[in-house]
Amino acid sequence: MSKFFSNDALNADVIDAVIRAGGKALDGERGSLIGVKSIEFSESTVIFSLPKTHRDYIKLLPTLKKHCLTFQSSAGVFLPFPKKDIDDNKLLVFLQQALVGIGLNIDFTLVDVDLKYGLWSIPESGVEPLVHPFKVLEIFESHGMGLIEAMYGRSQFNGFEFTLEQIRFRKKQDVEDVAPCIWIDKVLRDPVTKHYFTQINILSRSGMKYGVISSIIPNTDLQDSKKLTDLVISITPSVVDRKLLGTLVKELLRHAVIQIGTQTWIRTEGWIRDEDGVIEGCACGQELLLAPGVDPDRFHMDIVAPRLAQIGTLSGWNDAVLAPVSQNLTLLGAVQLGLASTMVDLVSGVSSCIINFFGAAGRGKTLTLSILAGLYGNSGAPGQSKPGQVGKTMIETFGSTQRALQAKGQQASVGPFLVDEIGSNSYGDLFESYVYETGNGNGRTKLSGNGDIQESPPKTLFVLTTGEVSIMSLVSRNAKQGVFDRGVDINVGGGDVSFEGEDTDDFVFLQEDVKKAVSAGISKEYGTVAPAFVEALLSEMKSQSWEVELAQKRQELADSFPSYVSKDGPNRVLSRFALALLAGEVALRNGVFSEQYVDSDDLFNGVLVCAHRWVTTRWNHLYVLADALCSQKRIPYSTPKSGLPLYRHKDQYEGMPTLMIAKDFMEEIFPGRNQVETISKRFKDDGLIVRSDPGRHTVGKEPYYHLKTEWLLEHQIEWSEDWERFEAVELPDM
Repeated sequence: MSKFFSNDALNADVIDAVIRAGGKALDGERGSLIGVKSIEFSESTVIFSLPKTHRDYIKLLPTLKKHCLTFQSSAGVFLPFPKKDIDDNKLLVFLQQALVGIGLNIDFTLVDVDLKYGLWSIPESGVEPLVHPFKVLEIFESHGMGLIEAMYGRSQFNGFEFTLEQIRFRKKQDVEDVAPCIWIDKVLRDPVTKHYFTQINILSRSGMKYGVISSIIPNTDLQDSKKLTDLVISITPSVVDRKLLGTLVKELLRHAVIQIGTQTWIRTEGWIRDEDGVIEGCACGQELLLAPGVDPDRFHMDIVAPRLAQIGTLSGWNDAVLAPVSQNLTLLGAVQLGLASTMVDLVSGVSSCIINFFGAAGRGKTLTLSILAGLYGNSGAPGQSKPGQVGKTMIETFGSTQRALQAKGQQASVGPFLVDEIGSNSYGDLFESYVYETGNGNGRTKLSGNGDIQESPPKTLFVLTTGEVSIMSLVSRNAKQGVFDRGVDINVGGGDVSFEGEDTDDFVFLQEDVKKAVSAGISKEYGTVAPAFVEALLSEMKSQSWEVELAQKRQELADSFPSYVSKDGPNRVLSRFALALLAGEVALRNGVFSEQYVDSDDLFNGVLVCAHRWVTTRWNHLYVLADALCSQKRIPYSTPKSGLPLYRHKDQYEGMPTLMIAKDFMEEIFPGRNQVETISKRFKDDGLIVRSDPGRHTVGKEPYYHLKTEWLLEHQIEWSEDWERFEAVELPDM
């Protein structure tokens, strides 16, 4: 709002002019408007101003008072006009820049709350004040103040003449209209294709309304007269001279390349790298975040329909979301996994994967996904109403085809790719290939119809999913070990989903009070964490030792689990959990996470719980087998001739007995169709079968599995030679 005060009451003609300009009285009699001295203008008005110190003030003031509604103060003269005919942000910014260049100003935001004191005046009786802003621009232009040069960079150019609205061509005494005013203000280079583009701007007029239409055009098209003319005609209601327009733009381009520095054109969200691969910044939604010392003028960001969006503040997110999340370790670990996806390209040794939070209905799985979405943008879940929320929905569903989801994953930039309900996919036997290809970065190279190679390079990506089923249950019994290294199942329990060896309380996931608090928070506060986290990463980038920290955190996790978790394949999964720990630490030490709600121990325990749920899911067969073996009162030495379903073999391995387990007995431990075949393959993949020659246990005799048992030591189970049985070791109370 902008307010003006006059010592004298305004007459009816002045008040009428003020109202037409968008003003309203703040005092006086409401009905008759008698005695009005104070006037207020809102965003429906633009106010031109000419300072008293301007060199042309004395010369220009009489003309302005002769044609316009003016307010004269000790600082200068103010000219209010209705905004409706120039209500285009590009045009307003353009005019502001041009007017500043000649010492004038146009205020279209009206945020100045200072009360101005002075005197109102209108033209003499019988003359209506000008009401269109372009009319006052004509006055400025007619007084030789250099307005045309300030707007378009020139007034005459190789026979072409620029006026306020039109470009004309003069040849001797003949003058031809060429086109509406056109100017070039940016020369851009696409960092991916290395192609050059130019931003061309056109002053467009429709009736009495004006605006600026900008279009970024490949340089090849800009120098093609036909394509250029077709473009101008298609986006502006104007008549152009095709031949002269082509000549003009080529000349403008020739000068622009010399006079305007080339900028890097940022068209997609994500990390920005220089020619040597060094990270210079990151595009987050409509926000360009740069590393210290990087010149922002080197970049032009123009992202259409960005994924990331913001509502609220970072402190608001901490209070409304992190506070209740901190009460649940699984959620706290999930949040760090969500942030880790932003760092996956910044440290070596971390690979793509699918992380699946699975469990029974009503456990809060989709809510978990919404929390992760809220780190980056719109937290709305598919199929749920989103009143008041802005930005594209971050969460996809498995209703898409496999290739469509992979293409979507390729487009994901900052942050993870979020997909709900993994169990609803209809990929069948192709699901394993989807997991494998996603874990390998979704890279695809194919041949086009004309023989060209079309390549989508691999993209390091965290895909975070939810569902009522695990990835393990969706793949075939002959699935390769690599599938389980690329697909990570985190069990959130409930219903029929439970594991032997786990206490019931271990899978109490989301308490109702936490659910309600988080649900309320994520709809009002989202999208502020990712930019703050990116800024934290950029600030640390030059002095960071992330790879050293990552190795330390991987070792901390490895020390918490059995050694088989640290083997070559599973160790890749540990690296991802370690990256989550690192992301949490970076967020904490840079104030992204408030120390009021979490500390380093909380963050570590959150990731540890998620990792534990992965371990007890992936190697659940070992936990089940351990319980079955501990329940045996005695396991004697014997031979196949005894017909015993379970006995000790004469060979030992690392000081522990090896066991012969009959297939029938194994089926009692692992009931279900093809369960034993699936489990036996995992025994083999884990290196737990003493010998696995094809057909060794099945040809012409009762099939037995010859298993190692040294892994039981890491489950706190020892062999008692005296009692000839396995016994759980009582851990001392801490």
